[in-house]
Amino acid sequence: MELFCEKGIGKTHAKWSPVCTAYYRLVPDIKFKKEILNQDAKELKALCPVGVFDIEDLGQGRCRAYVDDARKCTTCRECIRPEKFKDLVDLGKIKDRFEFHVETVGVYKPQDLVIEALKKLKEKANHWLDVLEKTVNVGEGEDEGHK
Repeated sequence: MELFCEKGIGKTHAKWSPVCTAYYRLVPDIKFKKEILNQDAKELKALCPVGVFDIEDLGQGRCRAYVDDARKCTTCRECIRPEKFKDLVDLGKIKDRFEFHVETVGVYKPQDLVIEALKKLKEKANHWLDVLEKTVNVGEGEDEGHK
């Protein structure tokens, strides 16, 4: 058997990239426009395939639905398909908050990979800031020379 080993970086070819999946999603924001009680609460909880909703016992055989873990929501919309819940459940997204997911296939841990990527991004941003400053300084010098 003959084996060949070649070391490389992801910039050269994707086969050397330690990341297999990276994605983000906006954080779900789920609210009730009105309380959902008793049998309706139980029905709503049963509708959700990922367990976003739970039931709070109010005593005397009464209960109320509440959002247990909005982050579990996949926006499948099962909770608003029935006509009775369509106007009661408000599915939304928080526009300025997101979850960022990174999965790796190499020796890097995801958290280490993100830190290295942020360092590289900072390095590139600083490079372009330097380029812009030089361009502005050259432009100002030319303007003064033409006066």
